[in-house]
Amino acid sequence: MRARPYLTGVVALTAALASCMTPVGSPDLLAFLKDDSTTREDVYLHLAEPSSTFEGGRILTYLLDEDKAGYILMRRKEKAWNGKFSLVLAFDEHGVLRHHSIVRIRAFPNSP
Repeated sequence: MRARPYLTGVVALTAALASCMTPVGSPDLLAFLKDDSTTREDVYLHLAEPSSTFEGGRILTYLLDEDKAGYILMRRKEKAWNGKFSLVLAFDEHGVLRHHSIVRIRAFPNSP
């Protein structure tokens, strides 16, 4: 069968190209966040799985980077977590966002 080697090549090429894509920042990435109204579910729908969770899920953090266009969400499965910021979200017992802040954690993206 000739189709199988061809299909394998296409899949390998697609995976290689996808891994080379550089994420682009978005000025609206965090625009949906509103203290006292955004829910934990809203956050998961917009940002997916957090980088870390604390206090039984009442505090979520997301690793962010930034470029000229805006913030970039760093996904957990990326090989190099080189974000410069941590988005910290604190929820009440009902899952409503009470406070959020962006904290600089690195001066340069590849610094320890």
